[in-house]
Amino acid sequence: MLCLVFGFAAVAAASDEREAAQRAYSFSISSQPLSPALLAFSRTTGISLLVAKNQLSNRLAPDIMGTMTPAEALQLMLAGSELGFKFIDRETVSISPAHLRPDNPAVSKTEGKPAPEPAVVAPIEEIIISARRRDEHLQKVPIPVTVLNANLIEEANILKLGDVALRVPGLSVSYFSIGQPNIHMRGIGSNDDGAALDNSVVLFLDDIYVGRISTIDINVLDLDRIEVLRGPQGTLYGKNAIGGAINMVSSLPTEEAGAEFNASTGNFDYRNLSGKLSGPLGSPSLLGRLSVSARERDGWQDNIVLQGNKQHDDKNYSLRAKTLYLPRDDLEWYLAYDYNKDKLNSTGRIPVVGRVPIQLTHDAGSQLPTDIFAALGGDPEHATNAVAGHTNRTIGGLSSRVSLERTNHRFTAITGYRNSDFDWLEDSTGLPGAVIALPISDFVDESHRQFSQEFRWSSGDQGGLNYLLGLYYLREETDRKEHFTIGSNKARSHQQNTSESFAFFGETSYHIGHATKLTLGGRYTYDRKDLEQQSWNGGSPAIILEDFALDSSASWQDFSPSGSLSWQARDSLFLFIRAAKGFKNGGFQGAPATRESAMREIDPETAWDFEIGMKSLWYQDRLQLNIAGFYTRYKNLQVTQFKTVDNFGVFETSNAGSANLKGLETEFTFNATENLELRGNYAWLDARYDRFNDVEGRDFSGNRLRQAPEHSANLAARYLWALNPGTLNMRLDYRYQSRSYQEPDNEVTTLPSFDLLGARLSYLPRNSNWEFSLWAENLLDEEYIAHLYLLGGNDYALFGTPRTVGISLRYSSL
Repeated sequence: MLCLVFGFAAVAAASDEREAAQRAYSFSISSQPLSPALLAFSRTTGISLLVAKNQLSNRLAPDIMGTMTPAEALQLMLAGSELGFKFIDRETVSISPAHLRPDNPAVSKTEGKPAPEPAVVAPIEEIIISARRRDEHLQKVPIPVTVLNANLIEEANILKLGDVALRVPGLSVSYFSIGQPNIHMRGIGSNDDGAALDNSVVLFLDDIYVGRISTIDINVLDLDRIEVLRGPQGTLYGKNAIGGAINMVSSLPTEEAGAEFNASTGNFDYRNLSGKLSGPLGSPSLLGRLSVSARERDGWQDNIVLQGNKQHDDKNYSLRAKTLYLPRDDLEWYLAYDYNKDKLNSTGRIPVVGRVPIQLTHDAGSQLPTDIFAALGGDPEHATNAVAGHTNRTIGGLSSRVSLERTNHRFTAITGYRNSDFDWLEDSTGLPGAVIALPISDFVDESHRQFSQEFRWSSGDQGGLNYLLGLYYLREETDRKEHFTIGSNKARSHQQNTSESFAFFGETSYHIGHATKLTLGGRYTYDRKDLEQQSWNGGSPAIILEDFALDSSASWQDFSPSGSLSWQARDSLFLFIRAAKGFKNGGFQGAPATRESAMREIDPETAWDFEIGMKSLWYQDRLQLNIAGFYTRYKNLQVTQFKTVDNFGVFETSNAGSANLKGLETEFTFNATENLELRGNYAWLDARYDRFNDVEGRDFSGNRLRQAPEHSANLAARYLWALNPGTLNMRLDYRYQSRSYQEPDNEVTTLPSFDLLGARLSYLPRNSNWEFSLWAENLLDEEYIAHLYLLGGNDYALFGTPRTVGISLRYSSL
């Protein structure tokens, strides 16, 4: 579907309106309140509806049965409602009393010369989400949720998870590598990438848990929407998510054949080609959709030691396929496959803070790494690493979803299999061995396989009561080899972990009176991990301090309840309070330095989260304002540190005694005029260790949590300018993040604040399926640090991508 454009009525073509209005569809919409009837109309036709919710109250739609055009169906549906409709374009209809005509009680004329109408500013479009495992209005869900729809994903040039982060309040993503993104929600995240520890923030792709950290950052090719749920989630999800859940929903096959093609080019020799095909596969009961993408960009960082090497490049090749089989009206079967391949050069690391001198070669003394780097002529765009790093990553997934409808009930079976291979090499200090005595590099070779099975039984509304019950099973197998080369010596770690998880979960909601709803849920979890590991010191002075072999097993079980009380104060004002317990299983540290560290079991995390929120519409439904406040208390928070020993160190993962989080998050969308849309969000966060003494006895109580910026914000403006032959769509997108800490010790490794500006200018010709765009990211060319880490007492950085500009051409009949 072409992107929805508010205010497009000024340039819509009458021929397009007539074409959409005259296409026939088969309708089967029973008599019901007008609001859900219009949703059913939209699902049948694919037409988006612009209508203020307060105009639909206390109105009933009649039966709409049989084959007819959308105009005929709307005319019947709106008869006697004092509402009329008007086609804005082929895929958008505005419903309003302003469109009512005395000579035709439901539909406004699109031909001849009707009387002039005052400009109508469109209300906020209602968003339907499935984050809670049933279709619901975003504004009536008692949890904080941010939704990025397909239109926003396209306009904001979102390609990966890191692009999502600064557009969601409380979400922060930074990259040690593409296979080790540090994902934190409200300050909660996981930094140990060992084979036997899990993520705090969980990703689901079409209801399938994406388990391994090395596979979580996938291409967002052909997504219908991205839903981000903040706070503990578990009573409606197969896999528990203590920090929050990111739910990616791919686009569905369409009943009518269509295609889309997108070509982009830009500086640093950027090329991006993508295509989509969708429609029937020889039968109306079998639909298919295929999407492919190839994206390449040269590196923006020169290596002055390895002449000719361009670093920080981008090469991704992706495919997504989906079929929908509808053998009967009450049965549907989705089968989906996705493939993702990345092939990247080094991401040159830059020393930015020097505290501990590094020994030079040939007994030439020692210097701070920052001084060595400067003497070699290095800067953020000119690296000095002597190791030609690389990343090779391949991800594949196959899933099946079968849904069977029974009277007011639905049974759903979801089966998933995913596999990945990850091969990575990087120079850790970014300094050449010809200059420093003991250069350090890190190599990872990892494979991951997982199988999951989920069954859900859900009800419709039965006398004010509805419920969902689920069973879940997951098995993961991870084989991770990691080599640390220090000078001529190589320390090695090999971990093979098998995890199994069983869960029973459910939730029920009951209407107390007309406007109040009580929701109660719970989840029982049993997890088990079996780890085989071997480590070899290899003469290394750090990282792995002794040879050992060890087999470890552990299991955990937990019951996590949740509850919420919501009040629909009026049609445009929704208030809620919520309490939920979160749970994350324990495990064993990655790359432990000693047998003693390897034997130490990392305890599970638990959290109690308390939320209060408001979701509202104001100013004739043109302003949507959502606010949430929260307080979360964590126990046994899993914390990873790199303990400095001389110029090196060892990894340590341990449990913090407790941590407290409190914050405020707000999001808004405002249709200021017929042509101007404003949207944005802001998050304030205070996340601190309440009690934390690490395994060395150091006291970090009162310090801020890792990667938990106090302030973050996003503001976007979109303006539509009607031209005689078409429409200009202009967008500016500003993102800000305040400073944050990358270690429990807040005296070191502080990531500075940064702000970024993006822009896009698109032209849509009249009566055309084409769109032409100019775009820029980091428009002001800000030099900023995207990721920071501590090694041997010194800070090393990965800098963010400088200004990128490009052009895109898109054709779509979807």
